Amino acid sequence: MYWLRPYGRSEVIAENGMVATSQPLATQVGIHILQSGGNAVDAAIAAAAVLDVTEPFSTGCGGDAFALLFSPNMKVPLSFNGSGKSGYLASLDDLLDKGWNEMPLRGGPTVTVPGALHLWDFMVKEYGNLKLGDVLAPAIGYAQCGFPVSPIIAAQWKMLLPVLTSQEAIRVYTMNGIAPKGGDIVRNSDLAATFQEVANSGTKVFYEGSIAEKIVNTVQQDGGFLTLDDLKSHKTEITKPISTTYNGLDVFEHPPNGQGFAALAMMNIMEELNIQQFDALSADRFHFMIEAKKLAYADLGAHNADPDFYNVPSDIYHSKKYAKIRVREINSEKTMDPPDSGINPRGDTIYLTTADSSGLVVSFINSLYLGFGSGLVVPGTGIKLQNRGSLFSLDPEHPNCYAPKKRPFHTIIPAILKGDDFYGAFGIMGGSHQAQAHAQFVSNLIDFGMPPQHAMDFPRFHHDQNKNTVSLENGIPSTVHGELRKRGHQIIHETMSGFGGGQVILRKKGVWIGGSDHRKDGQAAGF
Repeated sequence: MYWLRPYGRSEVIAENGMVATSQPLATQVGIHILQSGGNAVDAAIAAAAVLDVTEPFSTGCGGDAFALLFSPNMKVPLSFNGSGKSGYLASLDDLLDKGWNEMPLRGGPTVTVPGALHLWDFMVKEYGNLKLGDVLAPAIGYAQCGFPVSPIIAAQWKMLLPVLTSQEAIRVYTMNGIAPKGGDIVRNSDLAATFQEVANSGTKVFYEGSIAEKIVNTVQQDGGFLTLDDLKSHKTEITKPISTTYNGLDVFEHPPNGQGFAALAMMNIMEELNIQQFDALSADRFHFMIEAKKLAYADLGAHNADPDFYNVPSDIYHSKKYAKIRVREINSEKTMDPPDSGINPRGDTIYLTTADSSGLVVSFINSLYLGFGSGLVVPGTGIKLQNRGSLFSLDPEHPNCYAPKKRPFHTIIPAILKGDDFYGAFGIMGGSHQAQAHAQFVSNLIDFGMPPQHAMDFPRFHHDQNKNTVSLENGIPSTVHGELRKRGHQIIHETMSGFGGGQVILRKKGVWIGGSDHRKDGQAAGF
């Protein structure tokens, strides 16, 4: 009747609504919002706010977000860019005069305008059923009263402890200088107060009022470039999604400044290679997918930038015609050397998806970029500021070169799928892993008929474009490792954290079918 699991956990199947996030408390809040009169948009924002509390190093109102919305009465999804721009106080020449060859990884200069909260408010006002205060209430409760830290989050928190160097960051996001352990109860009264102030007064206080002043002071005191005008002028942008088909499936991604077009380009090349002819765990399949990824990311690294500053030729790079040309560069017996991308994208992010009884599904992604972002916490607010500006190039000839009031290269990408007998949303976290993971997931689902949970859990590869190394996840046979080495691939060991983690919700035969990646603490739930 429906997809059947080959092993592991089953898909979650429910008729009226569903939520899938990387942390169970956030999932349950989303379900509560749906059962309390909210729709999928309300549930998505409520879950995102809770994740600001429960998975603090990955996400928050001090970061950026992107979203796609889809229902059966739409021809294409609605698409939203919630990323912020660089500050007005510095030009490219100013940075070059400092002797910089590249952007720093952390600190004030890496902080761009945090666009997430504006997107949360915009989506709730324009497409939700509830008020922002109602949607923020569960996050306020967990921040004020506390929550038990889940195991994978606890392990990642401990790994990221060295990022928390300021007294404010240590005060708010450690337990007397130590990372919380699994099961420890953590509170964040500062963030609770910030959310309550936004609930009472609106987001104007964040972008123009007292909170904005604190953000700007924090950034400038650490050598950053944001001004009050930068925050005041920020807006959520309604965009037009980009798409391709993969063996009959419509795949929609958010357009640049995100890396979604690389996923589409990779899928087009994989379609030309007829990936479904190979065994799912064969050396041939992985070899051809890795080579397709190299070609797609070469174009991504050369051309992804803020479309207000550069005419990104993504319509060419994710076209079928272009894929027929690119595929000629692939040798079945020998790996290629990847072209320089000029960018080294990495990161921590949350992805979630929600669906309601009307058929609406939301694909939502929110990030600080690297774990705990810039490392800066705004005093008295609990707000962690992102370091997305570290992805700017300082090469004056590069489309992604630094400029004031410019959006940087973004790794975070939500996706929507539309097939003959199903539709839905999915996303996979993990910096530069995201686009290559999208293509692998779609291939698992379509080429090999895997159920959504299995397609998400299936072992993945990760190719690092800068080092030209390939990580193969546990579950890929040693014979595949050996064969890929013979073809010239440099195989290295990588932990589970290098392969991100994702969520998926699909609508098939009148019910929602969801899955949550085993690589995270997450949960899919429905009713």
